[in-house]
Amino acid sequence: MDSDYGVPRELSEVQQNRTLYQPELPPCLQGTTVRVEYGDVAIAADPAGAHVISHAYPHTYGQPLAHFLRKAANVPDAKVISEHPAVRVGIVFCGRQSPGGHNVIWGLHEAIKAHNVNSKLIGFLGGTDGLLAQKTLEITNEVLSSYKNQGGYDMLGRTKDQIRTTEQVNGAMATCQALKLDALVIIGGVTSNTDAAQLAETFAEAKCATKVVGVPVTLNGDLKNQFVETTVGFDTICKVNSQLISNMCTDALSAEKYYYFIRMMGRKASHVALECALQSHPNMVILGEEVAASKLTIFDITKQICDAVQARAEKDKNHGVILIPEGLVESIPELYALLQEINGLHGKGVSVENISSQLSPWASALFEFLPQFIRQQLLLRPESDDSAQLSQIETEKLLAQLVETEMNKRLKEGTYKGKKFNAICHFFGYQARGAMPSKFDCDYAYVLGHVCYHILAAGLNGYMATVTNLKSPLNKWRCGAAPISSMMTVKRWSRGPATTQIGKPAVHMASVDLRGKAYEMLRQNSSSCLLEDIYRNPGPLQFEGPGADAKPISLCVEDQDYMGRIKKLQEYLEKVKSIVKPGCSQDVLKAALSAMSSVTETLAIMTSSSTGQPPL
Repeated sequence: MDSDYGVPRELSEVQQNRTLYQPELPPCLQGTTVRVEYGDVAIAADPAGAHVISHAYPHTYGQPLAHFLRKAANVPDAKVISEHPAVRVGIVFCGRQSPGGHNVIWGLHEAIKAHNVNSKLIGFLGGTDGLLAQKTLEITNEVLSSYKNQGGYDMLGRTKDQIRTTEQVNGAMATCQALKLDALVIIGGVTSNTDAAQLAETFAEAKCATKVVGVPVTLNGDLKNQFVETTVGFDTICKVNSQLISNMCTDALSAEKYYYFIRMMGRKASHVALECALQSHPNMVILGEEVAASKLTIFDITKQICDAVQARAEKDKNHGVILIPEGLVESIPELYALLQEINGLHGKGVSVENISSQLSPWASALFEFLPQFIRQQLLLRPESDDSAQLSQIETEKLLAQLVETEMNKRLKEGTYKGKKFNAICHFFGYQARGAMPSKFDCDYAYVLGHVCYHILAAGLNGYMATVTNLKSPLNKWRCGAAPISSMMTVKRWSRGPATTQIGKPAVHMASVDLRGKAYEMLRQNSSSCLLEDIYRNPGPLQFEGPGADAKPISLCVEDQDYMGRIKKLQEYLEKVKSIVKPGCSQDVLKAALSAMSSVTETLAIMTSSSTGQPPL
């Protein structure tokens, strides 16, 4: 065991009190008998990529959904598992740390011990590096005692490296075989769960007995699809950052002479920026998805901010707060194209010192226009997944500088009558990653840990633990499992029906839905937020009392519960089958045929419009 991992923490009084909190379980996870109902085969959300995915994952694509049932459920076809032999389960943190990760381990540990005290949970130290090197720590109550309901990943450590090469995949399989693991649980986001799917497929092909299970844990909130409503850590990050933003809002309102440009963490998607805007009501938020959809240039964005500053000055307001997502730089067309060209030169082995001299004429002109600090940051080597080092690119400073230049120009020309523009820039990133998790994240993570055991007990491989209907009280949460391969898409060169599928299938990050209710709520309030100071402070993260049970606004306003709707549809179909049988009246048969014909025609049209293919 590495001496840096698994050692008891020195806990404050607040932390000690937190360790005493015991999350509850939904009825479907209570007791020692596992009841699972299998639904229909899960298909890819994008049918156009289904054949590519099925070819890449022949052993794990096309598996059924799994629903875990409460004891009182009357489902004749449900599989009841009452025998629980001792199991050996490995667990590993992958990717960046996210508040709540320790509770996944706690929940899984309690579940396997509740079903068989001889079962063992083995943690890999140092993330995937520890997995490949077989560096382990047996998880016990003693080890867990000071990590329950606490932030960070320091109990086991983590790595952001991917399990990508054949050598790494085979190394992971060798570890699982050497340790005689019945299951390997991977905690992480889109990249880590793509890796989990690849491991599951490879293990199945090689007839390795180890089952692979993924858990949706990422603070970015971008692992979001029809099966996953939100991720562990997202609520905490947004609550912590929203209070920091609100503090900046209060300071701006008090001093009345500063504009705060705040860049929010979240990688390429703008989920964190959107949620924090809904919670704190800053004057302006620029979402990357909006910029990409409208093809706004850096100059368009600068003008938007300058016009907002001028409009506020006319109301004698010379202060404000502007949120900028971390991934904005990749949503601005000309900056994204420049980054792609730079990354291409990195890939060809061109040194950092020589890249600027080998850029195309248009890219070179843009590069020279940008401030020196941004040039240096754009030249940084890409991440392990070939994306730009977004956390290191200070887009907020770039925009603040461009806005200041333009406002000084307007002031000189006499078109701007306000006070001299002053900007203060912040990046809210690392400050919140180690935060103590919210009560919602503690509960959600703990429940997901128990779901992982249910998946293992059901003998499923290549699945992700899922909990839906999360905006409802915990006793109404629906627990299940969905094949990770059904969450995959295949990247295309460009949009449109004529484009060809390229690359490997993967679980890709979900962008903010510009047709969703959360975005609609943001836009409804945008004018009043821009010109008025209706700042809202949700206060510090609470574990009990007012605000403790609050959930993300973007989760609560959306009407998701996909798994619940699937079950409801199955119930309706079964009811139709029970009514429309040989011997039923002509009127009943005609009514059923008419209704079903109308439904199938509508669904065919909807499906064809989403894939670009004509209806059958």
